[in-house]
Amino acid sequence: TCVISRATLTADGAGGQTETWATVATVACRVAAMGGRGAERLIADRLSAVTPYVVTLPAETDVEPEDRIVIGTRTLEVAAVLAIEGWETARRVAAVETR
Repeated sequence: TCVISRATLTADGAGGQTETWATVATVACRVAAMGGRGAERLIADRLSAVTPYVVTLPAETDVEPEDRIVIGTRTLEVAAVLAIEGWETARRVAAVETR
């Protein structure tokens, strides 16, 4: 199970705002190290300083770049939503583990 969170701004009571993480969805997911094919390889090369992952989520899951995906004790940050070809049977995102 994955918990998808998005940064939101909330009032801090002193006239400013603070960033908090709000849960967008809780869904079933699968995580795998990013492979070496086409667009995935290009994204992996750009993220070479860290281990890139592909997270597979149910079709039409609300997920955007910079969202966080928490899986157990691991937190991944979405780098990109991978292109959809034809009918969407699953949503796939490129992500990196945060420290």
